[in-house]
Amino acid sequence: MNAVKIFHCADIHLDSPFSLLAPSHAYKRRLELQNAMLSAMNYAKEGKTQLFFIAGDLFDAEYITKETIELLFDEIKKAPDCRFFITPGNHDPYTDVSPYTLLEWPENVHIFKEKERVEIDELGVDVYGVGFTSATMTDSPIKGYPKLRENRINILVCHGDLTSPLSQSGPVSKADIEASGFDYIALGHIHASDGILSIGKTYYAYSGCIEGRDFGETGYKGAIFGDIRKDGVTLKGIRFSRRRYEVISLSLDGLGTTKECVDYIRQRIKEYRDDTALRIILEGSVPEGIIINPTQFGEGPLVPYFIEIIDNTVPNVDFTDLERENTLRGVFYRTVCDYLEQEDTTPDKKEILLQAMKYGLCALADRNILDFDERQV
Repeated sequence: MNAVKIFHCADIHLDSPFSLLAPSHAYKRRLELQNAMLSAMNYAKEGKTQLFFIAGDLFDAEYITKETIELLFDEIKKAPDCRFFITPGNHDPYTDVSPYTLLEWPENVHIFKEKERVEIDELGVDVYGVGFTSATMTDSPIKGYPKLRENRINILVCHGDLTSPLSQSGPVSKADIEASGFDYIALGHIHASDGILSIGKTYYAYSGCIEGRDFGETGYKGAIFGDIRKDGVTLKGIRFSRRRYEVISLSLDGLGTTKECVDYIRQRIKEYRDDTALRIILEGSVPEGIIINPTQFGEGPLVPYFIEIIDNTVPNVDFTDLERENTLRGVFYRTVCDYLEQEDTTPDKKEILLQAMKYGLCALADRNILDFDERQV
Protein backbone atom coordinates (compact mmCIF):
# COMPACT_ATOMS: atom_id res chain seq x y z
CA MET A 1 0.00 0.00 0.00
CA ASN A 2 1.25 3.47 -0.86
CA ALA A 3 2.35 5.95 1.80
CA VAL A 4 0.42 9.09 2.66
CA LYS A 5 2.32 12.27 3.51
CA ILE A 6 1.10 13.97 6.68
CA PHE A 7 1.83 17.03 8.79
CA HIS A 8 0.88 16.87 12.49
CA CYS A 9 0.81 19.88 14.81
CA ALA A 10 -1.15 20.91 17.91
CA ASP A 11 -1.46 23.44 20.71
CA ILE A 12 -0.77 26.48 18.56
CA HIS A 13 -2.83 28.82 20.79
CA LEU A 14 -3.05 31.56 18.17
CA ASP A 15 -3.66 35.00 19.71
CA SER A 16 -2.50 33.81 23.12
CA PRO A 17 -2.54 37.00 25.23
CA PHE A 18 0.95 36.66 26.79
CA SER A 19 -0.67 38.64 29.60
CA LEU A 20 2.37 38.63 31.90
CA LEU A 21 4.37 40.69 29.42
CA ALA A 22 4.35 44.40 28.72
CA PRO A 23 1.80 45.14 25.94
CA SER A 24 4.41 45.87 23.25
CA HIS A 25 6.30 42.66 23.97
CA ALA A 26 3.10 40.63 24.20
CA TYR A 27 2.15 41.90 20.73
CA LYS A 28 5.57 40.91 19.38
CA ARG A 29 5.27 37.40 20.82
CA ARG A 30 1.79 36.98 19.29
CA LEU A 31 3.25 37.89 15.90
CA GLU A 32 6.10 35.41 16.39
CA LEU A 33 3.54 32.73 17.23
CA GLN A 34 1.61 33.53 14.06
CA ASN A 35 4.81 33.41 12.02
CA ALA A 36 5.71 30.00 13.44
CA MET A 37 2.33 28.69 12.32
CA LEU A 38 2.67 30.28 8.87
CA SER A 39 6.15 28.78 8.50
CA ALA A 40 4.74 25.37 9.39
CA MET A 41 1.98 25.67 6.80
CA ASN A 42 4.43 26.78 4.13
CA TYR A 43 6.73 23.86 4.98
CA ALA A 44 3.80 21.47 4.65
CA LYS A 45 2.84 22.96 1.30
CA GLU A 46 6.41 22.78 -0.07
CA GLY A 47 6.64 19.18 1.18
CA LYS A 48 3.50 18.23 -0.79
CA THR A 49 1.59 17.29 2.36
CA GLN A 50 -1.65 15.46 1.62
CA LEU A 51 -3.18 15.43 5.12
CA PHE A 52 -2.61 18.24 7.63
CA PHE A 53 -3.65 17.47 11.23
CA ILE A 54 -4.24 20.05 13.97
CA ALA A 55 -4.82 18.07 17.16
CA GLY A 56 -6.53 20.68 19.32
CA ASP A 57 -6.02 24.17 20.73
CA LEU A 58 -5.46 25.90 17.44
CA PHE A 59 -6.76 29.04 19.15
CA ASP A 60 -7.03 30.59 22.54
CA ALA A 61 -10.72 30.92 21.77
CA GLU A 62 -11.66 33.92 23.90
CA TYR A 63 -8.85 36.04 22.43
CA ILE A 64 -8.94 35.08 18.76
CA THR A 65 -9.27 38.00 16.31
CA LYS A 66 -10.85 38.35 12.90
CA GLU A 67 -7.49 39.30 11.40
CA THR A 68 -5.85 36.09 12.61
CA ILE A 69 -8.71 33.96 11.27
CA GLU A 70 -8.48 35.64 7.86
CA LEU A 71 -4.72 35.12 7.78
CA LEU A 72 -5.20 31.42 8.57
CA PHE A 73 -7.91 30.99 5.94
CA ASP A 74 -5.71 32.62 3.29
CA GLU A 75 -2.91 30.15 3.99
CA ILE A 76 -5.24 27.16 3.91
CA LYS A 77 -6.65 28.27 0.54
CA LYS A 78 -3.11 28.40 -0.85
CA ALA A 79 -2.91 24.61 -0.42
CA PRO A 80 -6.10 23.37 -2.16
CA ASP A 81 -4.64 19.90 -2.73
CA CYS A 82 -4.04 19.38 0.99
CA ARG A 83 -6.87 18.28 3.30
CA PHE A 84 -6.92 19.81 6.79
CA PHE A 85 -8.39 18.01 9.81
CA ILE A 86 -8.95 19.93 13.05
CA THR A 87 -9.99 18.56 16.43
CA PRO A 88 -11.07 21.39 18.77
CA GLY A 89 -9.39 21.13 22.19
CA ASN A 90 -10.09 22.30 25.71
CA HIS A 91 -8.94 25.86 24.92
CA ASP A 92 -10.90 26.17 21.67
CA PRO A 93 -13.92 23.85 22.07
CA TYR A 94 -16.59 23.43 19.41
CA THR A 95 -19.45 25.55 20.79
CA ASP A 96 -22.29 27.66 19.41
CA VAL A 97 -20.12 30.77 19.64
CA SER A 98 -16.76 29.35 18.52
CA PRO A 99 -15.04 30.21 15.22
CA TYR A 100 -15.67 26.60 14.20
CA THR A 101 -19.42 27.23 14.23
CA LEU A 102 -19.76 30.89 13.30
CA LEU A 103 -17.43 31.00 10.30
CA GLU A 104 -17.53 29.36 6.89
CA TRP A 105 -14.28 27.41 6.65
CA PRO A 106 -12.48 26.61 3.38
CA GLU A 107 -13.75 23.51 1.55
CA ASN A 108 -10.56 21.53 2.23
CA VAL A 109 -11.03 21.74 6.03
CA HIS A 110 -12.86 19.16 8.14
CA ILE A 111 -13.59 20.00 11.78
CA PHE A 112 -14.40 17.11 14.09
CA LYS A 113 -17.14 17.40 16.67
CA GLU A 114 -18.70 14.02 17.43
CA LYS A 115 -16.63 10.86 16.97
CA GLU A 116 -16.62 10.06 13.29
CA ARG A 117 -14.71 8.63 10.35
CA VAL A 118 -13.84 10.50 7.16
CA GLU A 119 -13.15 8.21 4.21
CA ILE A 120 -10.57 9.32 1.65
CA ASP A 121 -10.86 6.71 -1.06
CA GLU A 122 -8.31 8.18 -3.45
CA LEU A 123 -5.61 7.80 -0.77
CA GLY A 124 -6.84 4.59 0.81
CA VAL A 125 -7.02 6.40 4.14
CA ASP A 126 -9.67 6.75 6.84
CA VAL A 127 -9.23 9.66 9.26
CA TYR A 128 -11.02 9.51 12.61
CA GLY A 129 -11.42 12.24 15.21
CA VAL A 130 -13.46 13.95 17.90
CA GLY A 131 -13.54 17.50 19.20
CA PHE A 132 -14.09 19.00 22.63
CA THR A 133 -17.52 20.63 22.92
CA SER A 134 -16.70 22.27 26.26
CA ALA A 135 -13.59 22.91 28.34
CA THR A 136 -13.69 19.34 29.63
CA MET A 137 -13.92 15.82 28.19
CA THR A 138 -14.11 12.89 30.61
CA ASP A 139 -14.38 10.11 28.02
CA SER A 140 -11.39 8.67 26.21
CA PRO A 141 -11.01 10.26 22.75
CA ILE A 142 -9.52 6.99 21.48
CA LYS A 143 -12.50 4.67 22.06
CA GLY A 144 -15.94 4.46 20.45
CA TYR A 145 -15.34 4.75 16.70
CA PRO A 146 -16.79 2.72 13.83
CA LYS A 147 -14.96 -0.57 13.25
CA LEU A 148 -11.67 0.02 11.48
CA ARG A 149 -11.27 -1.23 7.93
CA GLU A 150 -8.20 -3.44 7.68
CA ASN A 151 -7.39 -2.57 4.09
CA ARG A 152 -7.09 1.16 4.87
CA ILE A 153 -4.50 3.33 6.58
CA ASN A 154 -6.37 4.27 9.77
CA ILE A 155 -5.37 7.54 11.43
CA LEU A 156 -6.85 9.14 14.56
CA VAL A 157 -6.54 12.85 15.33
CA CYS A 158 -7.47 13.83 18.89
CA HIS A 159 -6.74 16.03 21.88
CA GLY A 160 -6.09 13.88 24.93
CA ASP A 161 -4.16 13.48 28.15
CA LEU A 162 -1.85 10.49 28.70
CA THR A 163 -0.69 11.71 32.10
CA SER A 164 -3.73 10.82 34.24
CA PRO A 165 -6.68 8.41 34.00
CA LEU A 166 -8.72 10.97 35.94
CA SER A 167 -7.95 13.85 33.59
CA GLN A 168 -10.76 16.21 32.58
CA SER A 169 -9.01 16.73 29.24
CA GLY A 170 -9.70 13.50 27.38
CA PRO A 171 -8.02 10.76 29.47
CA VAL A 172 -5.91 8.40 27.36
CA SER A 173 -4.12 5.23 28.43
CA LYS A 174 -1.42 3.21 26.70
CA ALA A 175 -3.74 0.22 26.88
CA ASP A 176 -6.33 2.23 24.91
CA ILE A 177 -3.71 3.02 22.29
CA GLU A 178 -2.56 -0.58 21.95
CA ALA A 179 -6.12 -1.89 21.65
CA SER A 180 -7.24 0.82 19.24
CA GLY A 181 -5.92 -0.72 16.02
CA PHE A 182 -5.02 2.66 14.51
CA ASP A 183 -1.92 2.88 12.37
CA TYR A 184 -1.11 6.35 13.73
CA ILE A 185 -2.60 8.53 16.47
CA ALA A 186 -1.87 12.27 16.17
CA LEU A 187 -2.19 13.63 19.70
CA GLY A 188 -2.45 17.11 21.14
CA HIS A 189 -2.63 18.62 24.66
CA ILE A 190 0.85 17.88 26.03
CA HIS A 191 3.12 20.74 24.97
CA ALA A 192 6.31 18.67 24.86
CA SER A 193 7.08 15.97 22.31
CA ASP A 194 8.78 12.68 23.17
CA GLY A 195 9.14 11.77 19.51
CA ILE A 196 7.44 8.98 17.61
CA LEU A 197 6.40 6.12 19.91
CA SER A 198 4.67 2.79 19.36
CA ILE A 199 2.66 0.22 21.28
CA GLY A 200 1.84 -3.01 19.50
CA LYS A 201 1.17 -2.07 15.88
CA THR A 202 0.08 1.49 16.65
CA TYR A 203 2.38 4.48 16.30
CA TYR A 204 1.51 7.63 18.20
CA ALA A 205 3.00 10.99 19.08
CA TYR A 206 2.43 14.32 20.72
CA SER A 207 3.73 16.96 18.34
CA GLY A 208 4.12 19.40 21.23
CA CYS A 209 3.32 23.08 20.87
CA ILE A 210 4.72 24.99 17.94
CA GLU A 211 6.16 27.93 19.91
CA GLY A 212 6.91 27.98 23.64
CA ARG A 213 5.04 30.67 25.55
CA ASP A 214 6.68 30.64 29.00
CA PHE A 215 9.28 28.89 31.17
CA GLY A 216 6.93 25.93 31.58
CA GLU A 217 7.46 25.13 27.87
CA THR A 218 11.21 24.78 27.52
CA GLY A 219 13.19 23.87 24.43
CA TYR A 220 12.73 24.39 20.72
CA LYS A 221 9.23 23.56 19.48
CA GLY A 222 7.74 22.38 16.23
CA ALA A 223 5.65 19.74 14.48
CA ILE A 224 5.82 16.28 12.90
CA PHE A 225 6.17 15.59 9.18
CA GLY A 226 6.57 12.51 7.02
CA ASP A 227 4.97 9.39 5.63
CA ILE A 228 2.52 6.88 7.08
CA ARG A 229 2.18 3.44 5.56
CA LYS A 230 0.11 0.45 6.55
CA ASP A 231 3.28 -1.32 7.72
CA GLY A 232 4.98 1.59 9.50
CA VAL A 233 5.85 5.29 9.54
CA THR A 234 8.71 7.53 8.49
CA LEU A 235 8.16 10.66 10.57
CA LYS A 236 10.42 13.33 12.03
CA GLY A 237 10.15 16.43 14.19
CA ILE A 238 10.70 19.79 12.49
CA ARG A 239 11.55 22.95 14.44
CA PHE A 240 9.40 26.02 13.78
CA SER A 241 9.79 28.06 16.97
CA ARG A 242 11.45 31.46 16.69
CA ARG A 243 12.62 31.35 20.28
CA ARG A 244 13.02 28.92 23.14
CA TYR A 245 12.74 29.06 26.92
CA GLU A 246 15.32 27.34 29.11
CA VAL A 247 15.87 26.96 32.87
CA ILE A 248 19.18 26.13 34.57
CA SER A 249 20.24 25.89 38.23
CA LEU A 250 23.73 26.96 39.32
CA SER A 251 25.44 26.78 42.70
CA LEU A 252 27.69 29.71 43.65
CA ASP A 253 29.26 27.92 46.62
CA GLY A 254 32.98 28.66 46.89
CA LEU A 255 32.90 31.89 44.87
CA GLY A 256 34.11 34.94 46.72
CA THR A 257 33.38 38.03 44.62
CA THR A 258 30.73 39.38 42.29
CA LYS A 259 33.19 39.17 39.38
CA GLU A 260 33.90 35.50 40.09
CA CYS A 261 30.16 34.78 40.20
CA VAL A 262 29.45 36.66 36.95
CA ASP A 263 32.38 35.01 35.16
CA TYR A 264 31.27 31.59 36.32
CA ILE A 265 27.66 32.16 35.24
CA ARG A 266 28.76 33.60 31.89
CA GLN A 267 30.85 30.48 31.24
CA ARG A 268 27.94 28.18 32.10
CA ILE A 269 25.42 29.99 29.87
CA LYS A 270 27.58 30.47 26.78
CA GLU A 271 25.61 27.83 24.83
CA TYR A 272 22.49 30.03 24.99
CA ARG A 273 22.26 32.73 22.32
CA ASP A 274 19.88 35.54 21.42
CA ASP A 275 17.03 33.18 20.48
CA THR A 276 16.77 32.07 24.13
CA ALA A 277 14.92 33.35 27.17
CA LEU A 278 16.90 31.96 30.09
CA ARG A 279 15.86 31.58 33.71
CA ILE A 280 18.88 31.16 36.00
CA ILE A 281 18.20 29.77 39.47
CA LEU A 282 21.09 30.59 41.80
CA GLU A 283 21.76 28.43 44.85
CA GLY A 284 24.39 28.18 47.54
CA SER A 285 26.07 30.44 50.07
CA VAL A 286 27.77 33.64 48.91
CA PRO A 287 29.68 36.41 50.69
CA GLU A 288 27.59 39.22 52.09
CA GLY A 289 26.77 41.92 49.54
CA ILE A 290 26.85 39.85 46.33
CA ILE A 291 23.88 40.56 44.06
CA ILE A 292 23.64 39.17 40.53
CA ASN A 293 21.39 40.91 38.01
CA PRO A 294 20.73 40.41 34.27
CA THR A 295 22.40 43.66 33.17
CA GLN A 296 25.80 42.26 34.16
CA PHE A 297 25.77 39.89 31.17
CA GLY A 298 25.29 42.48 28.44
CA GLU A 299 23.34 42.15 25.21
CA GLY A 300 24.02 40.90 21.70
CA PRO A 301 23.83 37.80 19.48
CA LEU A 302 25.97 35.70 21.84
CA VAL A 303 23.82 36.42 24.91
CA PRO A 304 20.26 35.31 25.74
CA TYR A 305 17.81 38.01 24.66
CA PHE A 306 16.18 37.78 28.08
CA ILE A 307 17.68 36.64 31.39
CA GLU A 308 15.67 36.14 34.56
CA ILE A 309 17.57 35.67 37.81
CA ILE A 310 15.94 33.75 40.66
CA ASP A 311 18.34 34.29 43.52
CA ASN A 312 17.98 31.58 46.16
CA THR A 313 21.47 32.13 47.57
CA VAL A 314 21.95 32.98 51.24
CA PRO A 315 24.49 35.52 52.52
CA ASN A 316 27.59 34.04 54.13
CA VAL A 317 27.62 36.44 57.07
CA ASP A 318 29.33 36.18 60.46
CA PHE A 319 25.99 36.19 62.22
CA THR A 320 27.53 35.85 65.67
CA ASP A 321 29.22 39.24 65.36
CA LEU A 322 26.21 40.72 63.56
CA GLU A 323 23.87 39.67 66.36
CA ARG A 324 25.93 41.71 68.85
CA GLU A 325 26.56 44.61 66.50
CA ASN A 326 25.15 47.91 67.82
CA THR A 327 24.39 49.26 64.35
CA LEU A 328 21.41 49.60 62.06
CA ARG A 329 22.54 46.37 60.37
CA GLY A 330 22.54 44.61 63.71
CA VAL A 331 19.07 45.89 64.58
CA PHE A 332 17.76 44.85 61.15
CA TYR A 333 19.27 41.38 61.48
CA ARG A 334 17.83 40.80 64.95
CA THR A 335 14.38 42.03 63.86
CA VAL A 336 14.26 39.61 60.93
CA CYS A 337 15.45 36.79 63.21
CA ASP A 338 12.61 37.53 65.62
CA TYR A 339 10.10 37.13 62.80
CA LEU A 340 11.77 33.90 61.65
CA GLU A 341 11.41 32.41 65.15
CA GLN A 342 7.69 33.15 65.44
CA GLU A 343 5.50 30.05 65.60
CA ASP A 344 3.20 31.17 62.78
CA THR A 345 6.05 31.60 60.28
CA THR A 346 5.15 29.45 57.27
CA PRO A 347 7.74 28.07 54.81
CA ASP A 348 6.68 30.67 52.22
CA LYS A 349 6.97 33.46 54.76
CA LYS A 350 10.36 32.14 55.87
CA GLU A 351 11.63 32.26 52.28
CA ILE A 352 10.46 35.87 51.92
CA LEU A 353 12.13 36.83 55.21
CA LEU A 354 15.43 35.23 54.19
CA GLN A 355 15.35 37.12 50.90
CA ALA A 356 14.52 40.32 52.80
CA MET A 357 17.54 39.72 55.02
CA LYS A 358 19.81 39.23 52.02
CA TYR A 359 18.69 42.35 50.19
CA GLY A 360 18.43 44.40 53.36
CA LEU A 361 21.99 43.59 54.41
CA CYS A 362 23.21 44.38 50.90
CA ALA A 363 21.43 47.73 50.92
CA LEU A 364 22.82 48.60 54.33
CA ALA A 365 26.29 47.80 53.00
CA ASP A 366 25.78 50.50 50.34
CA ARG A 367 25.40 48.00 47.51
CA ASN A 368 23.81 49.38 44.34
CA ILE A 369 21.05 46.80 43.95
CA LEU A 370 19.83 46.41 40.36
CA ASP A 371 17.35 43.58 40.39
CA PHE A 372 15.14 44.60 37.50
CA ASP A 373 15.66 44.54 33.74
CA GLU A 374 13.68 46.58 31.23
CA ARG A 375 13.90 43.82 28.62
CA GLN A 376 10.85 41.60 28.42
CA VAL A 377 10.57 37.94 27.43
